[in-house]
Amino acid sequence: MRHNGSVAAVVELKLSLVTSPSHRILMDDRALTRGQARRLSRRFDGVGVAIPAARLQQISAGACAGDAELTDVRFAIAATEIQREERLAKLKRNQRRMVRWLIVAGLVLLLLNSLLCMAFLFFSMALHTYPY
Repeated sequence: MRHNGSVAAVVELKLSLVTSPSHRILMDDRALTRGQARRLSRRFDGVGVAIPAARLQQISAGACAGDAELTDVRFAIAATEIQREERLAKLKRNQRRMVRWLIVAGLVLLLLNSLLCMAFLFFSMALHTYPY
C-alpha cells in the first residue's frame, strides 16, 4: 500500500478483464523506461486520458497516486486494450476478406483457362475435319 496523505491507496494496476494485456503496463515491479512511458502516454491520450509520460514513470516506479489518477490509469489501460482488440479484429477481418478475394480471382483465372482450352480444342478439331 502506498500512502497519499492520510488516504491509503492500493497501487495494484493489474488488468483483470476478460482480455490479457498486450503490454505490461505498470504491472511489474520495474519502472517504465522513458520511451515506454511516452508511448503509453500517447496511447492514453488517444482514449481521452491525458497523463504526462514523466508522471507515468513516477507511478510505475511507486510514487504516490491519488484515487482519481489511478482510476484514470485503469480506465486508460482498459480502453487501450479494447482499441487493440478492435484493431486486431479489423486486421483479421481484412485478412479473411483478402483470402476470399484471392480464391475468387484464382477461380476466375481457372475458368478463363478452361474456356481458352475448350476454344483451342474446338478450333483444332474444326481444322482437322474434312469439308467433303
